Amino acid sequence: MTRLQHFSLENYKAFYKRANFSVKPVTLFFGYNSAGKSAALRFLKLLSDSVNSRSSSPLNLRSEVMRGGDFSSLLSKHSSSPRLHLSFEFGDLSVEFTILNLPDRRRQVVEELIVRRTQDEGPGVFEWLPNEDQRELETKTYKFTSSKEHSEVTLDFDGLVPFGFPDELKGLLGPIAEHLKSFGEGFVSLSADCLLPERFYVETTPAKSVSPRGDGMMSILQAASPEVISDISRWYEQATGYSFQRSRITIGGTSGHRFTLHPNSDENIDIDIVDTGEGMGRVLPVIGLLTLAKHRCLGQNPVISLEHPELHIHPDAHVHLANIVAEVAASDAAPKILVETHSENLLLGMQLAIAEKRISPNDVAVHWVRGTEQSAVIDLIEFDGDARPVEDNWPIDVFRTNSKLARGLFQMRKKSQQ
Repeated sequence: MTRLQHFSLENYKAFYKRANFSVKPVTLFFGYNSAGKSAALRFLKLLSDSVNSRSSSPLNLRSEVMRGGDFSSLLSKHSSSPRLHLSFEFGDLSVEFTILNLPDRRRQVVEELIVRRTQDEGPGVFEWLPNEDQRELETKTYKFTSSKEHSEVTLDFDGLVPFGFPDELKGLLGPIAEHLKSFGEGFVSLSADCLLPERFYVETTPAKSVSPRGDGMMSILQAASPEVISDISRWYEQATGYSFQRSRITIGGTSGHRFTLHPNSDENIDIDIVDTGEGMGRVLPVIGLLTLAKHRCLGQNPVISLEHPELHIHPDAHVHLANIVAEVAASDAAPKILVETHSENLLLGMQLAIAEKRISPNDVAVHWVRGTEQSAVIDLIEFDGDARPVEDNWPIDVFRTNSKLARGLFQMRKKSQQ
């Protein structure tokens, strides 16, 4: 099953104009606050929630990424259009959706669906044919046009997944359903505010999923292999000087586990993670998720989305975060990892991984998201074998503040000595 390779957004939040995104094994999102990078990354969570939602609406407005908003909150404030345009590319198959808002009905409908395959002469286009008063939305009729035929067909959607189509369209629409469902099943995301681990976990059946705040992670780690725990410990040792351990204990006849850190890898000193500081605990779901992906514990072809994974750890540890991202992305498991970050050290660590041949430059992309008066704009930055931007298009003002502050401090010191 070919995984998501590209997607685009138009008239979505900050992206009034069409914005194209490339999804590589490692995809980094940089940009100033409110530029639109969070909106882009969270859209993939919304997509995941909208392909397995059992919903009559194309997008699952009950998704937690909506934060209580309605469909109109997804639309660009620079446009009065009620239409949202989305596209996705899965190898030789691409699909475009136009979603129309019907505010009087408090409903949305797929107004147009365009399917392109490399083996076809032209696209297959489905255009919604509403009845006169648009009161009947349960049964949807579409005008289907391709290079070979024109017809009217009945078509419905479970969220964004097409179903209920005639057998003769199975070859065209069936793969779309399969690709979207596969993406939804393999997508997992972590927000920047992951929960701290508890002091003790009662032994239970391992959770089937991990929530954006990390719920379920410790349940999975209770049953994880020793190799997973060892790899997590290796990261902690390199990044912080502490080793990580899982130990089985019994309290009042109840079996469970403790997860502890050990300074200088001294097994005689054990500290519950909850007592070691915010950063040490909140980064555990991130390291745990990446390690589980490396050991193929997240199913086939996972896509991992991380919002500011560096937020609670010291800048010196950011490069170690880049190291594990590069290691996991280059492993046989080969998940796709998307990271929203402000960290210069994380970026430099990723560039060093490229220069040291630990990951191919073809497997890394940076999206620099910048705002304009009307729309957020995406600058795609890719690297050569020495980790230099291929098009020499790195924004000149990125990370310049540190240099400005250092220069200002130097000038003030020089002035005071005169």
